[in-house]
Amino acid sequence: MRIIAFLLLTSTLFYSCQTDIATGDSLNESDPITSSDDAPPTTAENAMATLALSLVNQQRVAGCTCGSTEMPPVAALRLNNQLTAAAQAHADDMAGMGKMQHTGSDGSSVATRVTRAGFDWTAVAENIAWNQRSVEAVVNAWINSEGHCKNLMNERYQFMGFGETDWYWAQVFAR
Repeated sequence: MRIIAFLLLTSTLFYSCQTDIATGDSLNESDPITSSDDAPPTTAENAMATLALSLVNQQRVAGCTCGSTEMPPVAALRLNNQLTAAAQAHADDMAGMGKMQHTGSDGSSVATRVTRAGFDWTAVAENIAWNQRSVEAVVNAWINSEGHCKNLMNERYQFMGFGETDWYWAQVFAR
């Protein structure tokens, strides 16, 4: 009974969603990359993004099981300032709307936001969440969610961006 109560409470406190906006599928697509700004973050604002990247890369290089799917080790991602700007802008937007959703208040998709931030992508996906209270908690929640985990572990992605505002979280993957 305690487990059921815990699961109900957890499901009401944590909501998350992920999708590949380019296809509408829960996962990704492919092709070569073109990015001009994959420099590491330099501001205190990006400290959370750096921590998230570290946690994600620990999982990627070790491999894991996403739901019932065994995911082999894959290359580490690199943090990209343009993707971080897109993720942060979407976290800001969700907080402003008071809603967790992939569609921006202006009708934008993750693909539009990433393009607007200046990243020339060929594959893009997004994980979002609400009400997790730390970077560790949100990354662990995504790892424990099959679809989010598959985005996180997908070998097609080479870059990541990350943002948070008022417990609204956005994680963007691209190639």
